[in-house]
Amino acid sequence: MGIHFSSIRIQTSITILVLFFVTACRESRELFAEVAPPKKITPAVPKPIYKKTFNPRPGFEPFDGIDRLPANYSFIYEPTFITQKPIIKKRIGETYVPEKLTINTYAFSKSKKEIKFRMSYPTNLKGSYHKINTADTTNAFRFINKYNDTCYVTKYTLTEVRDTSIYHIGIILDHSGSMGDERCAELQDALAESLKKSSKRNLISLWKFDSGISYEGTAYDSATIQKMLYRKRGMDGFGGGTAINDAMDRALDTMAKYNKYKPVLLLFTDGYENASKNKNTKSIVEKALVNHIPVFTIAYSGGADSVNLREIANETNGMYFQCYDRSEFEEVFNNQLFSLNRYYEVSMMPCMFDYEKLSISAGTISEQRASGEKIFKGIRETISLNVNFELDKYEIMPRYVQEIEQMASYLTKNNTLSIIISGHTDNLGDDNYNIILSNKRAEAVKAALVKLDIAAGRIATIGKGETEPITLNDTDNNRFRNRRIEVEIVNN
Repeated sequence: MGIHFSSIRIQTSITILVLFFVTACRESRELFAEVAPPKKITPAVPKPIYKKTFNPRPGFEPFDGIDRLPANYSFIYEPTFITQKPIIKKRIGETYVPEKLTINTYAFSKSKKEIKFRMSYPTNLKGSYHKINTADTTNAFRFINKYNDTCYVTKYTLTEVRDTSIYHIGIILDHSGSMGDERCAELQDALAESLKKSSKRNLISLWKFDSGISYEGTAYDSATIQKMLYRKRGMDGFGGGTAINDAMDRALDTMAKYNKYKPVLLLFTDGYENASKNKNTKSIVEKALVNHIPVFTIAYSGGADSVNLREIANETNGMYFQCYDRSEFEEVFNNQLFSLNRYYEVSMMPCMFDYEKLSISAGTISEQRASGEKIFKGIRETISLNVNFELDKYEIMPRYVQEIEQMASYLTKNNTLSIIISGHTDNLGDDNYNIILSNKRAEAVKAALVKLDIAAGRIATIGKGETEPITLNDTDNNRFRNRRIEVEIVNN
């Protein structure tokens, strides 16, 4: 009996003690909660844009993280098409006033008589794109030879074009060691944004290169292009030398297989050729010309081989761009894509055989002057001699004597060549009469050349009458333009 009572008391005591401790602990927690300082909130660490760890190839080009800007350099801007007055944009607190408008020429083609090419909208690459005033009488196209002789083209057509056709755009991106990981990532992002902004869907092929070439694929849809672009982020898997020739060579081979769309190849690089197996740049340029693929080159920073890149663009009938700051990556791509869809188309007959440069000067509707030039070797095609005739006449007017003297000078310097002179008329008068009249015009020019000591045996003449007008016979001025002389070179 005593033992049972004691066990009950013990159990009761334990229960009381447990309740006491539980209450004490709860009170201590509440007391602690009242006096403890608030917990520090650790600020969220911003997520990296991309994973910084990568495995570059062994490189031998030191990376320089500084963008080096020339003195007084003006940044490129995303193109804004201007139809009336130029819009001046601001950047970093500065206002840029356009002082010189530039015209780029590209996409040349030549036939026996005509030269055709495209001109970009006049731009200062600072956000101001201008329209050419096609009715401006001061617009001038001049052919210039190595002796600095100059002739002005008087017969040309200039047409504004909004191109809606689909292009096959090949894009080659430099991922050599000198670019660095962050720049490569920014370059990829810039291209992605530019392609998203493109007004129409094009076929895109993509290559990345260092000392080796990585073909990323060809696609239309944006999702696949993004996968191609970001298959390797930044410089992952790259970082070696700069194989510019090999990259172009491989890209041109692939693009030649897609002949359904208009091709253009964009090459971006910050360095010099130093790692290609193919050392023959000339053969690559010839491949581009054979396949009618203009190469648009983008030189980045002062370390790029701007001379070579400019020559590649010029000789393949492409365009050349230069940028110095990574913030311009997107803007320079925008400029190049913009030029594919909005341009001027020009066709003309050259007025000189031995030309080495075409110089352009044009007025804009914002009343500014724009200029550009194309460097190339003259092709011995048919030229338009700037000699025209009064209605129903075949006498040479005094103002054209100098033109004939220049023709004689060229034939004297190139005494193995012979020429065919063709005369032309407007559509007024009988067909047979016009054939006879046009032949008399050709004979008049031949006689003038013979007086300047050019052997008559080197000169043939033909009258074509009204059969080959260069413009409509709808106004007095156009009929005057059709009453003309053309000269074709023939080898003895």
